[in-house]
Amino acid sequence: MKLYHPQTYQKLGFDVILDQLSKLLSSEEAKAELAELKPTKHADKLLPELKRVEEYRQILEFEDSQPAHRIPGVNPMLNKLKVAGNWLSLDELRRLLDWMETIDSLRKYLKKRQEEYPELDQLVNGQAFSSQLIKQIGSLFDNRGNLRSDASPTLASIRKQLNQTSNELRSTLFRVMKRAQEQGWGTEQDISLRNDRLTIPVKAEAKNQLAGFVQDVSQTGGTVYIEPAEALPLNNRIRELQIEERNEIIRILTEVTDKLRGHYEELAGYREIMINMDFIRAKARFATKIGAILPTIEPKGKTLNMRQAYYPLLVLKAQQDPFEVIPLDLKLDPENRIMVISGPNAGGKSVSLKTAGLLQVMLQSGMLVPVNEGSTFRLFDSLFLDIGDEQSVDTDLSTYTSRLQAWRLMGDKMTKNSLFLVDEFGSGTDPKQGGAIAEAFLERFNIQGAYGVITTHYGNLKDYAELTDGIINAAMQFDTKELRPTYRILDGMPGRSYAFEMAKRVGVHYTVLRRAKRKVGGEEIDAEQLRKELERKTLELEKMVRENQQKQQKLDELLKRYEEKELTIKQERRRIVNEAKREARTMIEKANKDIERTIREIKEAEAEKEKTKRLRKQLAATAPEVEADQPLASPKGKAEKGKARKKKALQKEAETIQMLPNDPIEVGDWVKLKTAGSHGQLVEIQGKKGVVSTGDLRVTIKLDNLVKIRPPKTKDRGHNLNISTNPAKTAKLELDVLGQRAEEALNNVDRFIDEARLAGLQQVRILHGTGAGILRQAIRQHLQPLNFIERMEDAPVDQGGSGWTVVKMK
Repeated sequence: MKLYHPQTYQKLGFDVILDQLSKLLSSEEAKAELAELKPTKHADKLLPELKRVEEYRQILEFEDSQPAHRIPGVNPMLNKLKVAGNWLSLDELRRLLDWMETIDSLRKYLKKRQEEYPELDQLVNGQAFSSQLIKQIGSLFDNRGNLRSDASPTLASIRKQLNQTSNELRSTLFRVMKRAQEQGWGTEQDISLRNDRLTIPVKAEAKNQLAGFVQDVSQTGGTVYIEPAEALPLNNRIRELQIEERNEIIRILTEVTDKLRGHYEELAGYREIMINMDFIRAKARFATKIGAILPTIEPKGKTLNMRQAYYPLLVLKAQQDPFEVIPLDLKLDPENRIMVISGPNAGGKSVSLKTAGLLQVMLQSGMLVPVNEGSTFRLFDSLFLDIGDEQSVDTDLSTYTSRLQAWRLMGDKMTKNSLFLVDEFGSGTDPKQGGAIAEAFLERFNIQGAYGVITTHYGNLKDYAELTDGIINAAMQFDTKELRPTYRILDGMPGRSYAFEMAKRVGVHYTVLRRAKRKVGGEEIDAEQLRKELERKTLELEKMVRENQQKQQKLDELLKRYEEKELTIKQERRRIVNEAKREARTMIEKANKDIERTIREIKEAEAEKEKTKRLRKQLAATAPEVEADQPLASPKGKAEKGKARKKKALQKEAETIQMLPNDPIEVGDWVKLKTAGSHGQLVEIQGKKGVVSTGDLRVTIKLDNLVKIRPPKTKDRGHNLNISTNPAKTAKLELDVLGQRAEEALNNVDRFIDEARLAGLQQVRILHGTGAGILRQAIRQHLQPLNFIERMEDAPVDQGGSGWTVVKMK
């Protein structure tokens, strides 16, 4: 979309939108490209972008978990990769690794949801991504983010020598310091590093008693830090090894950087994708802030229909200083391409015009807009503006000349795919001449087939709009009782200025108003009266429509409640009938038993068989019919069936595992949980608890919960011990929450700890990584208040160190 006014963004308020968007961007690369954001007329680029923003808005509003949102900048690293011989520092490699892990996390997040968010998935997963690079770079770092010693054999050797020499140096220093203290030369201080050399502290008056080199003096002058002569060669060796270590690290980093250089095009491509994702996320967040949606877009359509559209700057202002923001309805189509809005000053004409322009620029810049469902937008090739100062309008010649130049440009350049916005059309010169010139330009704009919104006070422009095809009048609604604007647009009728009403309200003398009416003339007064009457009837009609809509809504609600109640009554009636039938069947079955007993007695008394048969037929005829789908079995029958199934299951279990409940439990015995069928071997007894081994898993369980069994067959000995109250679940000893958001990680930790408690576990481990330590701190603060937690600590260094939290329970 071509913008013909150099201050279009400022005039419409789009500069404020861009400033808000900048605050929501996370990468410097995206912020640098924000200045290049411009509206486009190309639907093939615009529509996919708008769909991606809408998909991300749905993620923000409806998904419990959010994709990785921190998108660090990588331009400095990629710029280094372009130049041969450059090498990335450890810090730069860590930042690049962090960036690539963010990409990988985002890829996996969208891959799982590709059916719900296909456009976002296509953007991120449309380019091949090498996860091997993450492994290669990640393998260089230890849990603390330092370069691993085994990054190369040379580095491992150097660091081993450094460690040995450092230990030797400390032993030497401790020996010298002890001797100095025995001689009364030393102080209470310990060995300290001064000028990158390890030294021992001695009293200033004894500095000449110890052979060595003075490296520093305390601020008071009472302590001298001396490097003993015996330590000099060791300190020198350490310095040499440190230089060798640094050179070897640079060699390794140079080698790694050279390998990454071969992936530069791939990384540069993902940089563009991540910049685009940063923009998409910022646009989606801004959309949620102002209540924006993706409306219907017809790129080659002919209709612009904004329903309940809000001016975004007013929405933002209302969030800081609450007030009611009134939406507007504005529609332009082939029958009415140009809208002429008229009405009183401060009635909302200029805001309506700016709303139409700003929302169109936002949409064609790939942003969602604050309108209601059912709104329809089309795309324009160009936008023309003539919007003056909101506070006042100069009427000098220079201003009017500039306005004429703007109208001339519109007349020369506009097409049927152009949108133009003119505020206070015709003003700036003599009203009669200015109105005539404006009418001539309006006629030309109409012939060109352009779409537009203009505001005016001129009666001739209202009359021209009323009589000309392609142009429609619209009035800004005004509350005549309160004499204040309502900021609503009324289509199909010109607006009034309400000059006489306002003059009367502020106290202008009636004689002045009477003379003014005479000067206006009877015809103008009559026309104004007709407009007033038309507006009154229109307002009455709108009121009736609103009341009817409210009544219809209420009727629909009542009808819905009636239908729900009717359905409830039918269901309750059916339940009662079926219950009555079941009770009747129960009563008749009882009666049958009584009759059977009576018949048996009759038979025993040798009564007549025919009489007995007749009695039974009469009894059967009195039994009510019961629906086929109703259960006839008594609760007692169900309970007996349940007991039978349970007995069968217990028999089956007994066939597999033979329990020895009366035998004492000792180390080496095979045992099982009393509440489950899984089993294992007792390998250790710790007070009232025992350690049970099953396969590769060892768990600690109270001895009261175990029962001794006969050793199972060999093929059954690998079964895991089920430590949950639910046999379908197995408690874990470790949980991996690495890379998860804090909220998601804490939910997983809660479930993990609950299962461990139910299983009777005394110790579990949680992997969260090192990084900045935020996730580690969040987990420990979350678990700290729990009274069943005995303590939490880092894992041993050889088992992950501070990247793991070991939780020990009481």
